[in-house]
Amino acid sequence: MLASMLRVIIIALALLGLAVGGAGAQNQPQPSPPQRVPAPDRHAATGLNFPAQIAGATKYGSTDFAKTAGKPELGYGWNYRIGDQLIATVYVYDLSIRSIPDGPSSPVVQQQFQTSLQEIYQLAKYNRYEDIKTAKGPTDCTIGRVVFRCITLSAVRSIDKKPVYSALMLTGYRNSFLKLRLDWPEGSATSQSMVESFTQTLIGAMTR
Repeated sequence: MLASMLRVIIIALALLGLAVGGAGAQNQPQPSPPQRVPAPDRHAATGLNFPAQIAGATKYGSTDFAKTAGKPELGYGWNYRIGDQLIATVYVYDLSIRSIPDGPSSPVVQQQFQTSLQEIYQLAKYNRYEDIKTAKGPTDCTIGRVVFRCITLSAVRSIDKKPVYSALMLTGYRNSFLKLRLDWPEGSATSQSMVESFTQTLIGAMTR
């Protein structure tokens, strides 16, 4: 399952125009990514909403992984950006698991958190990150009315050697996994308090 999810993550990165092969790969012939099919603005099973604008962030793409990559178990992804300060991606999926308890504490959610964390480390092999270190966590964190399992990592972005932070937040929500990924550059106007405020507003808008 990890390998399958990594393949879809790489497809998603290609669809978003995010280079995973480093700057040198830009001069090499690249296979065309599949035609992206966007995700709905509302996820019917969970009632989560994904408006065009949230907390100063603009939705700049979304993906229905069933229709785009033939992977219905990987659900949907929605992408938000605040200029060059912050990129956020929200994933809602079930991995074809019939029962996913709410919250971050169940074994199935804990295992998925560890799998998702390993995906970040595995992406280093595709030249997206270097020198990944834990900056904060893992710990439970409350965002709005939802409790997530959270970790923040520091890394160096392979494409331009700039230091960045990358946060992972995951929980069970209405029989689905709800995962949030955030990336922002170190030393930018994006402070930790700004990121925390943004995630509170983002989750609040999604669950409204």
